[in-house]
Amino acid sequence: MAGEHSIVVVGLGPGRWEDLTLEARDVLESAAMVLCRTLRHPTVDALRERQPGLALESFDALYESAENFAELYPRMAERLFVLAAEQPAGQPLVYAVPGHPLIAEESVRYLRQHASEHDTNVRLVAGLSFLEPVCAALDIDPLARDLQLVDATLLAEVAAPALMGELLPTHPMMIAQAYNRRLLSGVKLALTELYPDDWEVAVVRWAGMPGEETVEWAPVIELDRGERADHLTTIYVPPLDPLAAVRAPEGLRYIVQRLRAPDGCPWDREQTHQSLKKYVLEEAYEVADVLDEWDGSPEQAEHLAEELGDLLLQVYLQAEVADQEDLFHIGDVYQGITEKLIRRHPHVFGDVAVRDAAHVVRNWEAIKQTEREARGEDVTVESALRGIPPSAPALYQAYELVKKAAKVGFAWPETEGALEKISEEARELAAARASGSDDELRWELGDLLFTIVALARHLKLDPEEALRGTTKRFRRRFEAMEAQARREGRALDTLTLDEWLRWWDAAKAATA
Repeated sequence: MAGEHSIVVVGLGPGRWEDLTLEARDVLESAAMVLCRTLRHPTVDALRERQPGLALESFDALYESAENFAELYPRMAERLFVLAAEQPAGQPLVYAVPGHPLIAEESVRYLRQHASEHDTNVRLVAGLSFLEPVCAALDIDPLARDLQLVDATLLAEVAAPALMGELLPTHPMMIAQAYNRRLLSGVKLALTELYPDDWEVAVVRWAGMPGEETVEWAPVIELDRGERADHLTTIYVPPLDPLAAVRAPEGLRYIVQRLRAPDGCPWDREQTHQSLKKYVLEEAYEVADVLDEWDGSPEQAEHLAEELGDLLLQVYLQAEVADQEDLFHIGDVYQGITEKLIRRHPHVFGDVAVRDAAHVVRNWEAIKQTEREARGEDVTVESALRGIPPSAPALYQAYELVKKAAKVGFAWPETEGALEKISEEARELAAARASGSDDELRWELGDLLFTIVALARHLKLDPEEALRGTTKRFRRRFEAMEAQARREGRALDTLTLDEWLRWWDAAKAATA
């Protein structure tokens, strides 16, 4: 259904009047007023010469006054809707944009997206885009390797975080709208997140304009140096070799695929889900080790990034094994966690209101229960202890079991009761030792450890953290004794009990 108001968006082509479509010429020549996204375009100059009395307005002043690009395009669209409503009945507002209205024109995208809200009909008049003459200047086929088109204003400021997750450095990229030095600086910073500083990119200016067209190659890091930017500037970024795409997920994915390929690494090719399991745990613990020593220093940050990479490798290896077994793909991993995060955060991605973090946790548990019901699980008979992985470390399992049991009332009401239970379990352990039964001894030792974990919950202490601190202290003290043994030319296994005790006390004092 047509809107009450009308806007005709005309593509001005790459710059030559001869490149305008016949329809575009008809619209421009019959218009009483044309609103241009920018007057800084050769076709606009040609239009002035051919129609001296034509009223021309633009958004150039808005480009200069807007604090950021996030507000720029919405403000453009709102102004267009207002002007369209002011036009005489039956007369459309003519809005002229460089190139083609649908290629790298964020203002047009926003305009079309919100047209129905303003009862406005938007009609597009095609134009030759900037892409054709730029590809001709570079002698490249845009379809040969899935060319990516990016708006410099979005890459530099508005949507850079989201865009960076979508860009593939192993595919060529064309960046349009790089019309000033500030934009080029933003583009440079974004590109250096994915490309080496010395990666050569092409700065193409005035493509398709005889005598004006230039192509200059420069390292990414030097992109914003000099006077390279104007309204007819496009940046072309050649594709990286997969082995050089070290700052992008696809680089890691390529390497893992290569390792598991028939002519890849014999060790990697032999691995299975089960054989890789221990490495998943080891790498997770190594990440935890870095966090235990975390001080925020650049050295620790670098170490954490390294260990997170090792852990990420395990995710990719597991996914590649599954892919080769036709079970699932790395994309399924991305999809699963993304959909789960969206589903479990309705207060962020929906319209649910929450009061505090505790409210978020309650919602999270309710959503998890709904998910289990959707899978056909009977949530009415599930245990209060549900959700603790049996393969998790025993100390972690014990602490989580104690906490969950305490939530439904199974816990000592006072700390003294837990302390007395520890004494009782210690006596039973001594009795088991006297009986000589290994099974009974193992049983009673487990009971004693479990009771100590229950005490930790009473004291509001994490037993894992407490024991980790003790192991660190033990390591430091024992290594201090080893150092003393080296200084004195002694072997530790030659020490007497009295010497062990004295050296231990000295190590405690030295490492306090």
